[in-house]
Amino acid sequence: MKLIGIGDLYVTTQMIAEGLSSLKNLGIEVQSINWPLSGYDELQAYNLKIETAGPDAVTLPDEIITSTRDAEVLVTHFCPINHRMISQCPRLKIIGVLRGGVKNIAVKEATNRGITILNTPGHNAHAVSDFTVGLIIAEARNIGRAHAALKCGKWRKDFYNWSNMPELYNRTVGIIGYGCIGSLVARKLSGFEMKIMGYDPYIGSAQGDNPFNVEFCDLKSLLSKSDFVTIHAKLTKETNGLIGREELRLMKPTSYLINTARAEIVEEDALREALEQHWISGAALDVFYREPPMPDDWILTLDNVTLTPHMAGTTYDAYTNSVKIMCRELQRYIGDSDSKNMLLCEA
Repeated sequence: MKLIGIGDLYVTTQMIAEGLSSLKNLGIEVQSINWPLSGYDELQAYNLKIETAGPDAVTLPDEIITSTRDAEVLVTHFCPINHRMISQCPRLKIIGVLRGGVKNIAVKEATNRGITILNTPGHNAHAVSDFTVGLIIAEARNIGRAHAALKCGKWRKDFYNWSNMPELYNRTVGIIGYGCIGSLVARKLSGFEMKIMGYDPYIGSAQGDNPFNVEFCDLKSLLSKSDFVTIHAKLTKETNGLIGREELRLMKPTSYLINTARAEIVEEDALREALEQHWISGAALDVFYREPPMPDDWILTLDNVTLTPHMAGTTYDAYTNSVKIMCRELQRYIGDSDSKNMLLCEA
């Protein structure tokens, strides 16, 4: 069996070759090729195209198509496996995606061909949960604003929340979406002795072991009682616009909204109104309605936001972990004849 991994600027060909090297013990020939890109800006532009228009929105160079034709297993990170590539790979049986989602894969075409798709949900869960804790502290304690002021020669202490700047101890955090990332956020914030509430319609109420004493509840209760609300849900038809004016109005005027998931989960006009009119104290955002935001974007004009350029899941460990997880998935799948018809998509 021949496996070809497609590296990029984040998950390199070397990471793929090293991370999947043990598959040779199963008789799998492992090769890796590079998706040639001019830089991170081009990769980001391609990724945004794929996110909005699907894998066929990006045209792959002929050398990528030619180099993958005899693959039985394709492993990719950002590089799209679109209709053209699948049609040119007659022996293809498995597609491995080094991401939690499969937006860069022509899933329908692969399914019609009987090709199995394996992905790596949770590979960057520690990265995003770490970052979330950092954003909570940075926004509430004005770390970014203080840093920026000092760099400009200003000794600033007159922050918008100076009269009610909180500690985390004994405060309540509400976690929307209690999957791989949300549950890790709960674990890490429990160390600050915070009260933890959770909303996830797939869980409903706490089942079985609940080591962090999470109070699972409805969304309205979570929003009205939390000092910090952090979003870790997947963007779907059901969650698009989940947080609107009515929901933001339920939050305390001293509370903070943190979003490292997808911007569209919160209605843009509602968020703008909430921040400008101080329905809530502030927000920390790693995701935007337009990426990157234009220089005159409204979000860049506010003093009660902490902003980062969609980097919560970006760590070296997250990328190397994704290859290790994929290696285990392939070992399990190839070694388990009963799982040959399994299809893992977005989890």
